[in-house]
Amino acid sequence: MSEINHTKTIKNASLSDRFKYWLDKKMAKGTMSIIVLLTLAVLSVIVFVSVLAILFKLRDSIFPAFWDSLANTINTEMPSSEDGGIGYIVLNTLTALAGLLFTSILIGVVSSGIEEKLNDLRKGNSLVLENRHTVILGYNIGEHGLLKQLILATEKDKRCIVICTDIEKPDLEQDLQNNVEIPDNIEVICRNGDITNTNDLRCCSIEKADVIVINALDDNRRIKTILAVLCIKKEYPEFRGRIVACVTDEKHMLPQNKIDKKNIIMLKTDDIMARIIAHTSTEPGLSIAFKELLNFEENEFYFEKDYRLIGKTVMDITKCLNKASIVGIRRDEKTILNPDKNMTVEIGDDLVFFEENKGSFVITEDNEKNVSDRELPKIRTEAKGTVLIIGSNVMLGTILKELPNEVDKITVVSQDEETVNRLIRKNKVKNIELYEGDYEEDLKELAAAADHIVILIDRNIEKEDADINNILLLLKLMNYKELYGYGYNITVELNMENSYNVSLKNNKIDYIVGSNIASLLLAQISENPNLEEILNELLSKKGNELYSKSIHLFNLKTEHDYSYNGLKQIVLSYGYTLLGYSNRGAIILNPDSEERVLFDENDRLFVLGEN
Repeated sequence: MSEINHTKTIKNASLSDRFKYWLDKKMAKGTMSIIVLLTLAVLSVIVFVSVLAILFKLRDSIFPAFWDSLANTINTEMPSSEDGGIGYIVLNTLTALAGLLFTSILIGVVSSGIEEKLNDLRKGNSLVLENRHTVILGYNIGEHGLLKQLILATEKDKRCIVICTDIEKPDLEQDLQNNVEIPDNIEVICRNGDITNTNDLRCCSIEKADVIVINALDDNRRIKTILAVLCIKKEYPEFRGRIVACVTDEKHMLPQNKIDKKNIIMLKTDDIMARIIAHTSTEPGLSIAFKELLNFEENEFYFEKDYRLIGKTVMDITKCLNKASIVGIRRDEKTILNPDKNMTVEIGDDLVFFEENKGSFVITEDNEKNVSDRELPKIRTEAKGTVLIIGSNVMLGTILKELPNEVDKITVVSQDEETVNRLIRKNKVKNIELYEGDYEEDLKELAAAADHIVILIDRNIEKEDADINNILLLLKLMNYKELYGYGYNITVELNMENSYNVSLKNNKIDYIVGSNIASLLLAQISENPNLEEILNELLSKKGNELYSKSIHLFNLKTEHDYSYNGLKQIVLSYGYTLLGYSNRGAIILNPDSEERVLFDENDRLFVLGEN
């Protein structure tokens, strides 16, 4: 019945209603449509006046009548009494008034159209005309780690980086101008849009990009963005861009066959962060070494060939290599991390170096005393003491599983007792207890009994609020440490980079910042996809991992000064690859091979190896 009434309403619409509807549709088309309508209306008035002038014999022919009407309309000049009779004056007055109305409306329409266009340009909606650029989809004010890393990775090469985000372009540009130093060889273009909308993505010319980095805040938005990019990819067979993304939850990972076919690299940040937290909690300073491995400042991993090293063993290379450490050999499209000291480099092998810049290593004469043939004492085990974990989230299960077996006792403080008990049963963790009292009242006693404290983020509240809560708890624990001389180290999880920037800095505090870890991983993989294999091994329980180990485990003496080259040989003889060391609070990675160091009791070595 309603459909019939609706049909009758359309048929019975008045001429006025039809005209208003038609006019509304035309004006909705924009500035040019309004100008065309306005011009047609004025021309209609001019023609009408010209016809009247001929009919009333005020002019002899149509052209003079049309020209006079057009001139009066354009000039908007009122006729004088000397220009003709009363009829002529009246008609030209009408055209002058029409011209005045036309000019006023035209100026308003044009200025409004120009303002609208300028606003569009300010918002960044124009098409990006670039090739082989990098596109960052998603950005957060105050989180500059990803862009800074991409700039560092570029060095002196020219590069265009396009950022697409829902932040207004002027606000984003102001934030970048205030916080990021952009060199002359880097061009950063900002575009405002919805990163899950294919039309907005087309403005970034992602089909011509080398790398598309998905930098959205949550997993759902990341997956939507990937799907939007893949929709565009279907339209362009020549699309070869690499898609790089991090997700926090395993369930948001795309199937492996889809990832391989679509040139997508996905990493699980929660798993990675959980492992970093588990290792860092009992190995102080390890978070800094992780960041050094993952960022583009100073030392990083490089794949290189060198004919001079063919036929040499890993130990031979270690003895003559300066300004770098050999950490792996890539052979038959597979990377062997922490290779055996007797492994020989073959033709076609890529060597993986840990060095400051690509090709910065130096091959020197082997003047170092050979320690590789000495009979070294067995590597010792290190007692890990007790661990106090305050808070719980989805990473807790992985952390419990990854904590070293040498930990004497683990105490977990959490309001979600049911989940924690389930994780304890599932992972069959020994020497663990769930604290059931009021931990805020008993915090001092809990801290006094701990050697290592881990503070986890509450994922059920806003990210900034969760960060503030952890920072306040950290300050309380550091106050106990100063007042009562407690010896524990603290590992703190934070959500945002800007929270870390205002936090207390101390060599007994390790910060694991979610957005920062994600930015470092995205930047590394976007620049060198071969690193995915290395990072997956380093940040998983299988194969080789990064460790911070006491000097005493390698039977090093505090009264003896060692050359760094000698240390590399000693560590390699134990089956590990040395990357650096801590010395009296300072962390030193990849120093000169001739540099000598005198350790104290608390110093540690940063090594790659299997535990």
